[in-house]
Amino acid sequence: MLVRALRLRHQGVKLDPAVLRATVPLEGLLRLNPSRYQGGDGRGRTVCLLMPPDGSLGPIVEMFSAKLVRIEARGILISGEEDEWNRKRRNTFRQTLWAWPVPPPLSEKLPDTGTQSREMMKLLEAIEALGVGAD
Repeated sequence: MLVRALRLRHQGVKLDPAVLRATVPLEGLLRLNPSRYQGGDGRGRTVCLLMPPDGSLGPIVEMFSAKLVRIEARGILISGEEDEWNRKRRNTFRQTLWAWPVPPPLSEKLPDTGTQSREMMKLLEAIEALGVGAD
């Protein structure tokens, strides 16, 4: 599902609402997948991935031990653990992701009724001029 998403934490610390309002949302394809190791690596059985919409292989966000916390009309809330690498050292922090669906482009949502109605009027005028359907 194509979504816009916000990370609600930075290195495990909740972000201030003012900071969140100023943050540009990430956009990508949201997936909840089973872990490759089925939890045998200590990272839980579910992985949350936010993949780039252009088909690139590297995830934008990758959370292990992912849990779907809440589903609302406004979006979904997913929590888990995110790794941050510094050279060869891995630090794991709690992360929460708020995601909401991207609305389809306006051109797909609503047909161009103005053009269709003008063409329909021209067609009706042409039919009337031909006298088709007149008794």
